[in-house]
Amino acid sequence: MIPNLIPNSILLLFSALLGGTVGSFLNVCIYRIPIEGLRVSHPRGSFCPSCKSAVRWFDNVPVLAWMWLRGRCRDCSEPISPRYPLVEGFTACMFLLVAWRYGGEWLAQDLFSVLLLWIWVSTLIVVSGIDLDHRIIPDRFTIPGTSMLLLISPWMPWLSLEAGGLGPIADPWWASIEPHVWWAAAATMIVLGQAFQRLVPTWQQQRRSFQESLLAYVVGAVGGFLAAVYLGGADQLWNSPVDRIFNSLSGAAVGAGTIWGIGWIGSIIFRKPAMGFGDVKWMGLLGATLGPEAVLVSFLIACLLGSVVGIWWRVVRGSSYIPFGPFLAAGAASMLLARPELQTIWELYVGLFQDR
Repeated sequence: MIPNLIPNSILLLFSALLGGTVGSFLNVCIYRIPIEGLRVSHPRGSFCPSCKSAVRWFDNVPVLAWMWLRGRCRDCSEPISPRYPLVEGFTACMFLLVAWRYGGEWLAQDLFSVLLLWIWVSTLIVVSGIDLDHRIIPDRFTIPGTSMLLLISPWMPWLSLEAGGLGPIADPWWASIEPHVWWAAAATMIVLGQAFQRLVPTWQQQRRSFQESLLAYVVGAVGGFLAAVYLGGADQLWNSPVDRIFNSLSGAAVGAGTIWGIGWIGSIIFRKPAMGFGDVKWMGLLGATLGPEAVLVSFLIACLLGSVVGIWWRVVRGSSYIPFGPFLAAGAASMLLARPELQTIWELYVGLFQDR
C-alpha cells in the first residue's frame, strides 16, 4: 500500500505544479491573442499591462509571486488583476483532477488521454477567458480543435466505454477495414471540402481559404468513412473504435445544432440575435469531445450555472449580458471529469421522489 501511495502522490504533485506553470502561459494567451499586433511568442517574456516593464523571472512564479507582491507591480505599483493567480490555481486543480481521474498509477493507464485532456482543459480556460474579456470565441480554436478531435476520436476512450473501456487501444482496428472505405472517405472529403470552399463565401463575400474550410474537409472524410462502413455491412466494426468516431461526429452535430436551433428560435421571439455563432462552433468542439448524449446534459448544466450566475450578475453589477461560452465549458468539463459524482447526485435526487 505505501510503496504505491508515494508514486501516485508524486504524480499528482507533478500534475499540479505543471498545471500552475501552464496556467501562467494561459494568462499570456488570454491577454495577447485578442489584441491586434501582439503574439503569444512576441514580445518575449511577460510584461506589466500598465507600465510595460518586463516581469522578472522570480516574479513569475505561479500564484506565490502574486501573493508575495501583494497583487501589485514591482515597478509601478499598479494593481495586478487577481485573475492571474486564479487562472494559475484553477489550471493546477484541473491538471490534478485529470491525472487523478484518467492517469492511474504513474500515468500507465492511458498517457494519451491525460495529455489530450490537459490540452483540452487548457483550451477551455483560454477560450473562456477571452470570451469573458472580449465577448468573442476565436475560430482559431474551434475550427482546428474540432477537426483534430474528430480525427483522433478512435483514441478517446470516454466516447465508448464498451470499446476498450478506459484503457488505450492496443489492437490495430484499422487493419480490418476494406480499401474501398478509405477511398470513400477520401472522395467525400474532397467533394464536401471543395463544395464548402467554393460555394459558401465568408462574411465579406470572399472565397474561403483551405484553412477556413478545414472542418468541412474533415467532416467529409469522417462522414464518408462512416457511411462506407455502414453501407458495406461491416457490422463487427460498430463494436470497435468506429463507435467513437460516430459518437464524436454526432456529438459535434448535436452540440452545434442545439445552440443554433435555440439561437434561431430566440431571434424570432426577441427579434434580435439571441446567440452568437461563435457559441455554435464552440459547442461543436465540446460535442466532438463528449458525444451526443453527454453534450446535451452538459448544455443543461451550463444553462443551470448560467441562470444562477446571471441573476447574481444582474443584481450585483446591473448588467444584463454575460458570455455563455464559459458556462458551456464548465458544463462540458463537469461531464468529462465528474460524471460519476453527477450520476450519484442525480440518483439521490430521483430517490427523493421515489421514497414518497
